[in-house]
Amino acid sequence: MRLHHVAYVCKNVEQKADEFHRLLGYEIESPPVIDENQDVRILFLVHRDGSRLELLEPYGPKSPVRKFLEKGGGLYHLCFEVDDLEDALRQITSNNQAYIVKQPTAAPAIEARRVAFIVTAGNDLIEFVEKH
Repeated sequence: MRLHHVAYVCKNVEQKADEFHRLLGYEIESPPVIDENQDVRILFLVHRDGSRLELLEPYGPKSPVRKFLEKGGGLYHLCFEVDDLEDALRQITSNNQAYIVKQPTAAPAIEARRVAFIVTAGNDLIEFVEKH
């Protein structure tokens, strides 16, 4: 398991990308993608050290990040890349310290790789993406 990206909720992904470029040197990795399953616009940024940021913008009134943005937005979740998604979910939920909130589904912004989300007992949102 390794850190794949840190997600950040914002009002406008292009404006935030420009800000992170000027302040921190992040570059746009790929054009914005609309994920209709999650009701978000997504823009990935990459730094010369290889670290990634995922910028999330609400897309539509039912977007799960809309309420988070109304509270100010900002850091939203961590995403870890795993070899076997089902195995990772089974292991992390086996001790009742986390539960699945989004079952495995293809993520259009990450080469249609399968992702799933869990919430920990400490109320942290964590995403897992299956290695390709």
